[in-house]
Amino acid sequence: MLTMFGLERMEEAVYREMRTSPAPAAETIADRLALAPDLVRGCLDRLLELGLVRQSFEVVGGFVAVDPVLGLQQSLAGQHEELLRRQRRLAETHAEVVRLLLSGASGLSGRAEQVERLVGADEVQCRVDRLAGEATREVLTFRPGGAPSPQELMASRRNEAALLSRSVSVRTVGTDTGSYDAATLAQVHWLTGNGGQFRGCETPLPRMTVVDGAVALVSADPQDGAAGALHVTDPGLVAPLVLLFEQTWASATPLDAGRPAAGDGPSGKELALLRLVAQGCTDASAAGQLHISHRTARRMMAALMERLGARSRFEAGVKAARLGWL
Repeated sequence: MLTMFGLERMEEAVYREMRTSPAPAAETIADRLALAPDLVRGCLDRLLELGLVRQSFEVVGGFVAVDPVLGLQQSLAGQHEELLRRQRRLAETHAEVVRLLLSGASGLSGRAEQVERLVGADEVQCRVDRLAGEATREVLTFRPGGAPSPQELMASRRNEAALLSRSVSVRTVGTDTGSYDAATLAQVHWLTGNGGQFRGCETPLPRMTVVDGAVALVSADPQDGAAGALHVTDPGLVAPLVLLFEQTWASATPLDAGRPAAGDGPSGKELALLRLVAQGCTDASAAGQLHISHRTARRMMAALMERLGARSRFEAGVKAARLGWL
């Protein structure tokens, strides 16, 4: 379990020493491990940060070791809170960018001709179709929640199929994915199954499309989809939209991450592998104990990480614990 926290050898030694006696002070631990007190204090700061130790209620200056399972739960809660804070900052940034774009559309000096107001869904869709035909490198999209009309889904698939056939990168971030209907989910799975990429986040996102880092379409009113869109070509305005997308993409997760479908839990051997890795075993060591090849163990671990939507063994452990697999 300690392996999931990414502890250094010295930090793990301090943690294990703390579990041998009640609330030892930093100096006591330093004496036992023959380490400098400052090094031990640094380890304790790291363990406090990870939720593996806490201040003692009984011994002044003492610390108490926290069960790793509880520490993992606290770490997961902390990561969730940080994710929510980042998403709130992204939402505020997007609102500011939209205000800037609206200022440009209403006559910002030197930029009015580079921010065009499109009125009505038909005019916006015609522009989307044109830009999809002109894209050569990548298309970045924010897709808000809700159930699009069959006509919207058909147009989206047509454009995305054309883009992917030309090897244009397609990345989409969706919000409120829990509100997606079956047809929208089918479109998302079609996209990812044909080479596109899709992630979801909790931040409310107005519709936005950026083509080749040079042209952007942004909802004129995030609260009113019928209000049209702003067609932006000013590099100074498109650049922060690209940055906003990349920041949102970095904190978003695959659509099904953390929510494996029913019956998609680990098999007996996969569960045994997860437990061994959580106990600190390498893939090679776990393979030996499970009587499988090293290559098979690596393949199983990679498949588990993909199923959980995890980018690291630590994240896989966190998500597996959250799902009750560990």
